[in-house]
Amino acid sequence: MLKRFVVSTLFAAVGLSAPSHAQMRAGPRVPVPARIFVPPDGLTVPMQEMGGRPVVELKINGRGPYRFILDTGATTTVIADDLSRELSLAPPEGLRVASPDGGTPPAIVIVDDIRVGDANLQGVIAAVMPLGGLLKDENPPRGILSAASFPGYLVIYDYLGRRISIRKGSIETADFKTSFQYTDEQVLPTVPIRIAGHETQVHLDTGSGFGLTLPMKFLKELPLASQPKEAGKARTHAGEFPVSVARVDGAIELGRYKLDLNEVRFSDVRPGPGPVVGNIGYEVLRHFVVTLDSKNRRIRIDR
Repeated sequence: MLKRFVVSTLFAAVGLSAPSHAQMRAGPRVPVPARIFVPPDGLTVPMQEMGGRPVVELKINGRGPYRFILDTGATTTVIADDLSRELSLAPPEGLRVASPDGGTPPAIVIVDDIRVGDANLQGVIAAVMPLGGLLKDENPPRGILSAASFPGYLVIYDYLGRRISIRKGSIETADFKTSFQYTDEQVLPTVPIRIAGHETQVHLDTGSGFGLTLPMKFLKELPLASQPKEAGKARTHAGEFPVSVARVDGAIELGRYKLDLNEVRFSDVRPGPGPVVGNIGYEVLRHFVVTLDSKNRRIRIDR
């Protein structure tokens, strides 16, 4: 079960650099397609799921369909290594890749054409990684499509309606009640939360199957209504990280919304270099419609 927690963590901050590919970048370390086409009226596709993660069907270079997680917690699209071999995908010329932790970087490929419904992405840079040990299901996804692949468009996750929509538009303002701004330095969509009067920021991560996860330091800083219990380890490219769970004695608030959570998870698992930041996932998001505006670095949550 812990493996569900770390899927997007593995792929959140793959670094890319190539002056000749400047047109394919949007914000720090976030590669975007060379060309994006979405029908003028937008499109809506069914939201499938795996362990709470939203899954869409897509075609790659005319083949498929393949199931991919549509993930706000991944800056880079990821293709399973066996699917990459099956499709004979080739690396892009003149592009360098760096591992977020200084280790061996993943392989990268260029995908000529990805189609989600009637939407079309061309010239997509993707990382290639073995996913068999992480995405276990009767019909496991073959990769992860970064939700940041559609700058200039709204990516809308309607959890209750079990559908995903993509349409031209923007979130005009951030009122920090239902809509939130994240900075250029915050590579992943980030929202402020209050826990028992304490304020912090967490990633909004559709790739997490859990509720709220906070850094370990909060076990000492928050009033707890139960003793922490060990809940195994989260495993990432950077190693193993202990996970504990406990109930918090106090309200948990995201903007104007109070979150009904029986337990909070605590772990120092991280998506890349920099400080440890927690995240909110499916157990919170399933009650909302979540809208991502990656171009303007805003996110909205509607109940």
